[in-house]
Amino acid sequence: MRRVIIVILGLALMGFIGTCIYFVAGVSSTIPPIKKYVFFGNVNSFLLGMQKYAAADSEILFKITDTTGNKQNGYGIYMNLEIRNSNSDIEYNLKCGEKDNEGIRSTIVKLIGIHDKNNYKLGGYGIEGIGVRQMVSDFETGFLVKLKEKEGVAVKPYIDNHR
Repeated sequence: MRRVIIVILGLALMGFIGTCIYFVAGVSSTIPPIKKYVFFGNVNSFLLGMQKYAAADSEILFKITDTTGNKQNGYGIYMNLEIRNSNSDIEYNLKCGEKDNEGIRSTIVKLIGIHDKNNYKLGGYGIEGIGVRQMVSDFETGFLVKLKEKEGVAVKPYIDNHR
């Protein structure tokens, strides 16, 4: 009888520890962005440029989907950018937030997901997803170049020197 109680207590303890590990790992894990970009200006200027460019092009849909954070720690603004044409319908999931580095304000833009809405097998949340590298290239050479030309919003790859 004593052995049974010890086994039951041992299993309960292992179950409790396993549950704690599961929740800690789930809460603290985040997927890194596919790629980071920087806009040397504030978030409002970046968003205004995106909205104006999307409004002028019927093949582009731009929508802010969520805002997280607070005034003290900064805000994270999530948005979807959908680019449609006769061949594809690609949705880019972006997050941006302001960064103040030695008095220079900039906006960090993170590309966190890419999805081909016509082919569910293409895209994902990591650079290794099927077709993601090509869609990132299309985003940079198509959308970002035109955003700079038409709205003066120059978004460049972000280089993190603090590694």
